[in-house]
Amino acid sequence: MTATTSHAARRAARAGLLFDLDGTLATTEHLHRAAYASLLEAHGRVLDADTFATKVRGRAGRDVVRALFPHSDDREHLDLTERKEKAFRELATARGLVPTKGAHALIGWARERGVATALVTNAPRANADLVVEVLGLAGDFDVVISISDVARGKPHPDPYLVGLAALGLDAAHAMAVEDSPVGIASARAAGLDVIAIESPTCDATVIRDAAICVVDMADARLLALIAARFGLAP
Repeated sequence: MTATTSHAARRAARAGLLFDLDGTLATTEHLHRAAYASLLEAHGRVLDADTFATKVRGRAGRDVVRALFPHSDDREHLDLTERKEKAFRELATARGLVPTKGAHALIGWARERGVATALVTNAPRANADLVVEVLGLAGDFDVVISISDVARGKPHPDPYLVGLAALGLDAAHAMAVEDSPVGIASARAAGLDVIAIESPTCDATVIRDAAICVVDMADARLLALIAARFGLAP
């Protein structure tokens, strides 16, 4: 599967915002955690907080499954990954999701000013499509980069490099919006400045590596920073 790109937006873009999905546009961690917990429970195991923090949070499903089931073969890894992602989609559909405060307004503000928007996620495309649909954000991104579009997921720079190339922009004319250390590391490795959405792991290291760390996207400082960076009307 290839990345989805709006070619008109790609030609016209003079600046870009590249958004992470899980934890950034909506709180989904509890659903991922429940899906992985169910997967491990079927194998007589428990997902503890330390394992979730070090091996799961922010990482691509295929990488998580390899870490959680190191003795399984590739076929088993694929099956386990598909089972987990299916469980996540079922939970997201059943329970619903609420977008991060200010997300709709920020994306609309950016698009009105000709700023290209990209969704850059470690999730599979089916998850990304479902989540943006549930959030009411379907069609709001010029480019969608999923784990299927890259050889290596976050924290490697590949997802953001592919996103920048699809938008026809260099890192100096774009910013990433992220919530996790894994995602911030990926964006920074691609040369992007980062807007960090506060999370339980938005610690001193994250703040140091981000241009700004905000509670949500309704923070007035966020629009001021983006407008100043790209020379836009606030």
